[in-house]
Amino acid sequence: MSMKKSIERKNELKRVSDRIKYCPTCGSTNIFWAFGLPQLWSLWECKECGYKGALVLEGGNLGVKLRKEWEKKHREMQRDNR
Repeated sequence: MSMKKSIERKNELKRVSDRIKYCPTCGSTNIFWAFGLPQLWSLWECKECGYKGALVLEGGNLGVKLRKEWEKKHREMQRDNR
């Protein structure tokens, strides 16, 4: 692969990852617009942790870091509950 194509591919991946939405609570990408009343048009709902709110994260670095921390805490809670 040429250097130019490699740079173009890297830039395209960056643009795509910047559009991915992350839950601000658990970092999951399993987040969708909440359905229901018209007044809820700006609410998001996370299918992983149940978060509902207007705030979502975009861009990979913070979302990925948050997801790793949430998974670690979740594993520790499961281990403690045994």
